[in-house]
Amino acid sequence: MGIWEPQSVAIVRLRGVDDLPACVKALREVHRQDGYPTRWPRDPAGWLSPTSLVAAWIAVDGGSLGGHIALVAGVDDSLLIAAAGRPASELAAVSRLFVDPTRRGRRLGQMLLNTVTEYAGEHELGLVLDVVDETRSAAIALYERLGWRLVGQRAAGWMTAAGVRPKLRLYVLPKNPSPLTLSPPGPGKATLN
Repeated sequence: MGIWEPQSVAIVRLRGVDDLPACVKALREVHRQDGYPTRWPRDPAGWLSPTSLVAAWIAVDGGSLGGHIALVAGVDDSLLIAAAGRPASELAAVSRLFVDPTRRGRRLGQMLLNTVTEYAGEHELGLVLDVVDETRSAAIALYERLGWRLVGQRAAGWMTAAGVRPKLRLYVLPKNPSPLTLSPPGPGKATLN
């Protein structure tokens, strides 16, 4: 009979400057496997820290970086502003969300989104996002499962390396979504409610 060891419980915390090398390393693997971001940035650490950054968080799983998310101010998309029903100054956009491919299936993306949602609620911010419209997108499935509402589609304001302007799906998080939440039932485990 073997010894039972509980699974490590992932945590989400604010990202620090010292976390950027691990974030860039994970982002490079995400880019290699999934093509996100569509074009590799010249300065990946800078790309993770845009000038409009409100805050960024990381998921730490088993002592290693498992995922990343950022919240940015400066929403200037008229469709998203209208759909949110709030002035742009009261909106923030979810950005730079990714999960290390070796850590997928542990609900880290959901934990990161729940953290951003909680932060936005505490700071009275409405949340919006845009995502590339891809068939069988795990990101789109996650957003919709967590209660994000599709409000429109438009062409991206940027082009891929192949010169294609992808279609984006635009989402708003309703004021009172009914997201799935994680709660610990006992030591070392987390379940989906």
